Amino acid sequence: MKQLILLYFLFAISPFFAQVGIGTINPQADLHVNGSLLVQDEFKITPSLPVVNATDENFKLVTRLTNSSPIGEVNILNVDSLNVAPINIVNYEFTNLEGDNMTDVKLQYDTNKYIVGVSNFQYIGDAVRKQTSASANSIGTFVIRTFEDDGTWHIEIRNRFLDITSGSVSYKVTLIVYDKSYFKNLPVINTNLNGSNVGTASSVPDLN
Repeated sequence: MKQLILLYFLFAISPFFAQVGIGTINPQADLHVNGSLLVQDEFKITPSLPVVNATDENFKLVTRLTNSSPIGEVNILNVDSLNVAPINIVNYEFTNLEGDNMTDVKLQYDTNKYIVGVSNFQYIGDAVRKQTSASANSIGTFVIRTFEDDGTWHIEIRNRFLDITSGSVSYKVTLIVYDKSYFKNLPVINTNLNGSNVGTASSVPDLN
C-alpha cells in the first residue's frame, strides 16, 4: 500500500518538475524566464543543448554583457536589425586620380557601428619619381590608412611628399568591415622606445 501511495505521489508531482517558470505560471519550455536574466558566472553548455545549423533561419543570438551593473546581464542580439554580417570584405577600385593623391575619401561607414581596416592593396600606374637626399635616394612616404572623421570612416592612399613621373595611377584595395555588435576598437597603446629599434610594448591590451 505504501508503494502505491509513493508511486501515485511521484506521478502527481512529476509535471511540476518537467517545466520551470520564472515570472510566469505557464512555462513553455524546460526553463521559461519572463523578465531579465543575470548570469554571474560563465555559461555552462552541455552536449545535449541544441545548436544552430548553417541552414537555420529566424533565430536570435543570446549574449552575456560584461559592462552591465552587476556584470552578467543576458541580452539578445537582434540579427534582423543588422545591415551587414559580423565581418565583411569589400573590394574598391579608385581611378582617374590627381596624380597619386587620394588624400581623403569618405567611405560612409558609421564609426558608431563599424570598424574599417585595410587588407590587400595594389598600385597600378606610373612610378613615383625618386628624390636624392644627403645619403640615399628617397621615394617619400607612401601612406595607406583608414581614419575616423565627423562620425564616418575615411581612407587615405598617396605619397605624401613625392609625385609620380607623369600621368595617373589607380588603386585597388580590400577593406575589412567589422560590425561593432561583435567587435570593438581597443585604445591606443603608446610606447616610447627612447631612440632604440627594439623594446617592449608599455602595456598589455585589455581584451575584456
